Amino acid sequence: MLVLLAWYATDVFRGIARFARDAGWILDSSYERTGEVPAGWRGDGIIGVLGVHPEVDRLAVEGRIPFVNIGYSLPDAAPSVSADQTAIARLAANHFRNRGFRRFAYFLKSNQPGDRGRLEAFRRELTGFGAELTVIDASALTSQALAQRSKWLIRQLKALPKPVAVLAEIDDYAIEVISAATEADIRIPEELAVLGVGNDELRCPFAHVPLSSVNDNAHGIGQQACLLLEKLMSRDAPTVDAITVQPLGVVTRRSTDVVAVEHPQVASALKAIREHFRDPMTAEGIISEVPMSRRRLHDAFMRHIGRSVADEITRLRVEHAKRLLAETAEKQHQIALQCGFRSDSRLVMVFSRVTGMTPGEYRSIFNPDFAKQPKVGRPPGSIRQD
Repeated sequence: MLVLLAWYATDVFRGIARFARDAGWILDSSYERTGEVPAGWRGDGIIGVLGVHPEVDRLAVEGRIPFVNIGYSLPDAAPSVSADQTAIARLAANHFRNRGFRRFAYFLKSNQPGDRGRLEAFRRELTGFGAELTVIDASALTSQALAQRSKWLIRQLKALPKPVAVLAEIDDYAIEVISAATEADIRIPEELAVLGVGNDELRCPFAHVPLSSVNDNAHGIGQQACLLLEKLMSRDAPTVDAITVQPLGVVTRRSTDVVAVEHPQVASALKAIREHFRDPMTAEGIISEVPMSRRRLHDAFMRHIGRSVADEITRLRVEHAKRLLAETAEKQHQIALQCGFRSDSRLVMVFSRVTGMTPGEYRSIFNPDFAKQPKVGRPPGSIRQD
């Protein structure tokens, strides 16, 4: 198998490598280091990115070898696997909106199909709840020196009304926004919240301000590309033009960890909820700490946040449970306690009502490796002593 990704995406490679190991594939990924397609290569299948290298595009167009495209360019040239743009945009929009932001911007840089598609999906999501979007369009400045682009970006960020939430197509672009805002003495996240996509563990935690990011499930993208390639190589499987992979959620770091609600009592309540939702707290406990009547606080929450205090607590608990189910091997009852639920059964009931699936079903989709792990328990035939 030939891997022609044109960039080193760690989690995509991990997904490919894990599948290849189980399937007994031989991988040639030398293109990632040399930038050259191996001369005279003969093999069974290719996973690549189209629209970057003419030689890679030629291999797909010729169609002699089964080819799976990871990405958005040349959609008619080969079957493709890509992140679900609409789902990513919805996560980003809700992440910002849940923090009270009412002003939004998108940093458009590459202007490639993926960048443009993510922008349009984000715009649609914002339009759905009556918000407007400012586009910071740097796509025409790619030939300029980095220092000139930085000065231009600083001017654009300073001109934005504050507070404002900015989405960038990928983590690298979001970090560029953070660097420019830091140089311009724009406070992150109080004046400008920044969100990337990709959740690159080698980049996001180490930016000037640690970057929040949508986990686009790059590992799953790599595995789905392998599954699709395996079907194409069988020659018997029905043709599939495109597969979209669901993101796993937003990983919150300092760049968006703020409440941008102008109503002081709502902001105070939101801060308390975010600090204590993992505890066995109740909505009544939060309400009692806010110097405002129950009815007025409820009305203010519905006006500024769009849901009640209790619903906000539930939302945060379920989102935290999703992350733990997808990213850890914690047992379900442990996850329940870490998310503020009184019991495993309470987690199952609430999680199922909110997501439409049980925690186990969610984990089987977003953490399939968990099912393969050996389960530790009592030996067969042992008797439990109570």
